[in-house]
Amino acid sequence: MDDNDLSKMAYIVPNLPRYEIDVAKFWPWWDSVTIPIKRIQGDSAGNGKTGYDGELWDGVTIWQKPEYQRNIVWKVNYHTNDELFGELIQRVLKELPWYDIHGITLWSNKKRIDPHLDGLPKDEFPSAPRIGLIDECDIRTFYLISRKRLKYAVPDLTTGSNLFLFNNQNYKHGAKAANSGKKILVRIDGPLIDPDGLKAYINNQIAEGARYEGME
Repeated sequence: MDDNDLSKMAYIVPNLPRYEIDVAKFWPWWDSVTIPIKRIQGDSAGNGKTGYDGELWDGVTIWQKPEYQRNIVWKVNYHTNDELFGELIQRVLKELPWYDIHGITLWSNKKRIDPHLDGLPKDEFPSAPRIGLIDECDIRTFYLISRKRLKYAVPDLTTGSNLFLFNNQNYKHGAKAANSGKKILVRIDGPLIDPDGLKAYINNQIAEGARYEGME
């Protein structure tokens, strides 16, 4: 698949072992450290500071470089837990060598999230990494949308690999409101420093049968 085709890809789920943690230990820890995520400044996609006062998401950062909290547009608690996340963090840092990762944050939406683009990344191919770590919702909530084609793409991360890359530049994404249950999405922040290497990896994953969905 050439670069032009990658620009029409909504997401890809690489063939990687599933990221898992001890869910029974997770929820009591989560309840003790998480806070509502509030926007503290506008971002490069034009999303303003106002209107995000903690009503949409809860979250907590579990790994960061020193400069991370100085540069992000959200106010998020920082709490490490090597017992729960030590292996996950080391895997993320090893399995995503194309990024200079600055922070790893757990997010959980509390209501419907309207379609939007994040401030970063701005690449016209799937380059925004996320992990669907826990999903106890009664429906699949995360989606991408092509308004031009009136088409939705909904990755299924409930079985098999749960790390995915989505196209943040060409397609907006959002989340439906679940009727019951919670989900935890892992947001991995930091600049893409080797886009050609990531494109080659995506093409190799396609050749090896990785799940993906196009919009054209």
